[in-house]
Amino acid sequence: MRASRSLSTRMAALGGALALAASGLVGAVGLVATASPAGATTTQLGTSNCVLSVAGKPTPTPITPSVTAIIAPSPVSAGGTFALSTLNLTSTLDPAANPALVAVAGNTLAITFNGTLSATGASPSSQAVTFAGQVTLPKPFDHATNVVLQGTTGSFTAAADGSTTAAVLLSGSGSLVASVVGTALSFNGPCTGGAPTQIASVKVVPPAASVSDVIPNAGPIAGGTTVKLVGQNLGGATSVMFGNVAATSFQVVSPTVITAVAPAITTDGNTALTAVDVKVTTTAGPPTLTSRDVFTYTDTNLAAIVSGVQPTAGPAAGGTPVTITGAGFSGAFTDIMFGSVHQPTYTIVNDNVITTTAPPGSGVVNVVVFGGDGSTPSVLSPRDRYNYSPGYMLGANDGGIFSFGQSAGHANFFGSAGNIHLNKPIVGMAMTPDGGGYWLVAADGGVFAYGDAYFYGSTGGVTLNKPVVAIATTPDGAGYWLVAADGGVFGYGDALFHGSTGAITLAAPVVGIAPTRSGNGYLLAASDGGVFAFGDAAFEGSAGGLPLAAPVTGITTSGAGNGYLLVGADGGVFAYGGATYHGSLAGLSLAAPASAIAATADGSGYWIATQSGGVFNEGSAGFYGDVAGLALNGPIVAFAVAQAQLIIV
Repeated sequence: MRASRSLSTRMAALGGALALAASGLVGAVGLVATASPAGATTTQLGTSNCVLSVAGKPTPTPITPSVTAIIAPSPVSAGGTFALSTLNLTSTLDPAANPALVAVAGNTLAITFNGTLSATGASPSSQAVTFAGQVTLPKPFDHATNVVLQGTTGSFTAAADGSTTAAVLLSGSGSLVASVVGTALSFNGPCTGGAPTQIASVKVVPPAASVSDVIPNAGPIAGGTTVKLVGQNLGGATSVMFGNVAATSFQVVSPTVITAVAPAITTDGNTALTAVDVKVTTTAGPPTLTSRDVFTYTDTNLAAIVSGVQPTAGPAAGGTPVTITGAGFSGAFTDIMFGSVHQPTYTIVNDNVITTTAPPGSGVVNVVVFGGDGSTPSVLSPRDRYNYSPGYMLGANDGGIFSFGQSAGHANFFGSAGNIHLNKPIVGMAMTPDGGGYWLVAADGGVFAYGDAYFYGSTGGVTLNKPVVAIATTPDGAGYWLVAADGGVFGYGDALFHGSTGAITLAAPVVGIAPTRSGNGYLLAASDGGVFAFGDAAFEGSAGGLPLAAPVTGITTSGAGNGYLLVGADGGVFAYGGATYHGSLAGLSLAAPASAIAATADGSGYWIATQSGGVFNEGSAGFYGDVAGLALNGPIVAFAVAQAQLIIV
């Protein structure tokens, strides 16, 4: 059963009136709100003044109106819909106070009021409402008579941020029409008033917290591991529990990120791994548990922990030197595996570092270390993955994906949006750090996740000032930013907001975003070559004041971590800071404009992609194929690289 709650407001004749006479209609209405039955006091609010007259012959006639509404459901879940029903405006016509009405006794009056409802803590922010009704005055008109105007309105959607209440208000401004049915006598006029008056409110239940990423997802039973929790509705956390043990400490960084220190736990001494849910309790109550909120306690005397693999990618033939970081490596473990392939040759540098060489392989695999008991593998995580198919991917505006890899065949293809109906065209893509998945973003901010890419949210259901133009992922792959043409930035997961140009009047639209290596900042590039730095991103120059031969279409940070590169539609490249210029396409006759640029992991080269699907490699960047010359359903608008790169957590 859905609970409901009613609030009423009384529009009293506080020195005001609605005048109805053969010659005109004039009035002023005062608004007073009364609480729900469980409430206490009555609060006077603003006033509304209606001035309606004919031939300048106003004859004030006081009435006593009130507004009532029922709102349901109540409470409503954050992000849920609610509606007003039984929305009525009731007025009392009293002949003693309204002698002018006696002249039209026996006639039927039709009255409408067209106003505006506004919402706080809900959307839409405003919508029109019409009150309408009629009453036949008795003849003789010798006793008080009520007229009820019934209002109609659509539904509202409570904000998804966990606001505690949502309110609906009636504006004091609008238009009033009164007419005598069956005659040509009609009175029309505007109503103006003060602040809108609250006519109903509903309690909003904030959603429970949920954790979608635990980074790292394993640590020693002695505790002390600093863990980043990524999820939803984490703001206002009152406790963080690792299983049934409270975190040693925690800090709420944002509504989507908490840092916590794992407490110590007690085991029987024979258990190598103990998995627990990390639970965040907020004012909304107990959390919603997920399959991704698990932290595994490891007895490092029995099992090892792998927290990182560097680099994260290499050729299928193997032979790439790899450094494995973690804990518990000093024990007498017996094996290292890259997926299903054993690598018996390695060097234990210390308890936290192993060096080895990647064996031959294919696809994206987990690097597993067996610990001291010789049989327990390290806990799998996104941080232990190694990619044997580095390369790049092209994305078309219809959602089609084209993948090309260093080895025979293609880089890992995990799906596309080419066969689904899109509300808006695709405008960008980003790849997870291990190359095991990717995100596509559409112009309306809708996000599509494939492979090991996780969906953290989107602006697909939000009304944007300007369309989204690009997406960029955080270094650990646990979040992403979207940027709109006006420079508005939207962060999801552990992609925190560091600033935007959304409130600035730009000389040209923003076309791209590039994060810093730390993930604590980003750069925005505009089509006129302007660059805007936020967070720990450093501004090191721009093409904003240059006479460009073609507009800028993309930006990438140097893989070496210093500086950035811009590319123009003509393939011209501009290097700033520590970024190295390796060449450009300027002066070449391109079949289509350049649409994107991406740097190699070490900054020794970069790729330029064009709308016709051509890929041009500069410096050490390798060419693995393209779709130039093919008949495409839509232009290539996105480019992402899966390559050996260092992950900073």
